[in-house]
Amino acid sequence: MPNPAERNTIPKKLIAICGLILLFILAISALRVPFRAEAPGNGTKAETLPKTVRKRDALAEGRWPDGFRLYRYWWTGKAAVYIAEMERNAKGLRFDVELANTRILGRETISSATKRLMEKGMLPLAGVNGSFGIREDSRGRGGMMYNLHIQNGELVSIPMPLDRWGYSPPSPWGETSFGVTPNGEFLMDMVQLNGTLEIDGETFQIDGINQICDSLCPVVIYTPRFGRRTLTRRCYELTLAEVELPLTGKYRSRFVVTAVTQRGNSTIPPRGLVVAVTSSHAKAWRNKLTEAAEGELTIALTPEKWQTVHSGVGGNLRLLRDGEIEPELEKLARFRGGNAHRNATRRNPRSALGFNDEKLFLITIDGRQPGYSMGMTLYDMADFFRSLGIKHAINFDGGSSSTLWALGQVANSPSHGYERRIFNVALIRTMSE
Repeated sequence: MPNPAERNTIPKKLIAICGLILLFILAISALRVPFRAEAPGNGTKAETLPKTVRKRDALAEGRWPDGFRLYRYWWTGKAAVYIAEMERNAKGLRFDVELANTRILGRETISSATKRLMEKGMLPLAGVNGSFGIREDSRGRGGMMYNLHIQNGELVSIPMPLDRWGYSPPSPWGETSFGVTPNGEFLMDMVQLNGTLEIDGETFQIDGINQICDSLCPVVIYTPRFGRRTLTRRCYELTLAEVELPLTGKYRSRFVVTAVTQRGNSTIPPRGLVVAVTSSHAKAWRNKLTEAAEGELTIALTPEKWQTVHSGVGGNLRLLRDGEIEPELEKLARFRGGNAHRNATRRNPRSALGFNDEKLFLITIDGRQPGYSMGMTLYDMADFFRSLGIKHAINFDGGSSSTLWALGQVANSPSHGYERRIFNVALIRTMSE
């Protein structure tokens, strides 16, 4: 039988254990909710929330610049949705994009990218992970995106429309990009390259820019934005000099061929281009394309308005059009068989971009975290956005990549418990640099 002194130590041990458990719970809660929710300020008008919203928290409200908002919505289906809003007519704010590590190859966290921008004098307010891509492969590509990317008017990347994920067909529904023109017009379309290379009266079609050259995309232009080398194998490649850079959505330039190789993996000159052609596709080219040959490269994006886009980013599925859920997405929501559609019909972390006549929205939905947030299906996401008054929306890369950075820190709770490196960032930032 324990003596009185031993009995007195038992409650102390229990108290210490309970204290440690409480500290652990508080630490987990702090990781999941990095921003403190604030009550509306004096004079703030109460808003009526849609039935799909259980609660809405204003995050870091005291730090909002004019025209910017940051909220956490609690969806009635048990998910946490983080949304950064920008008023479209706000003076001093704009939409922008940033490429990870300033080039196609490789990945970078949003925190790293925004820090790099701030060191250059730019002030990002919010950013969400954007395009899809591969994380690595056997050819040394440690990350490479598949979608369109236009930055400061430069056409950095554009693929052939392909069904890469099993549920995003090459159509205006399944291969969608968002862009902003210099006069502030918002566009959401399937964008096509329409690029040609003309040499000695022969015209050859260009299939992609800074993409993987293979049988699905047999003719690809590589710019200095891709990396140091093309990383192709057994491709017929031409090095072009005396070209105007950067490439743009409406482009025409003369060039001179300075090198020809059939081995692939050419060095990309800092002020030139490389055209890669698959071996099987190059048969019609070989007699025409030799060193010292001259020609002209032409690009004309369609729809035509995209030729002047200043900032553009690609996703895959269009979720909303004119305030209505895409009919194909409704069909997909009813589909319950086949591996290719599992991601679309399961609750997962998601990221997206939307807009209406008044606002732009950068959105991340937390998921895979029982007791906190389980995520959404694609249809759930579209339906929820519609209830908030969003008219147009596209789906971005999701899963553990889903991250919303805002006002200096990660606002949401990424499903892996840490911020993952991504391919590019869709941004809201100030105009001043």
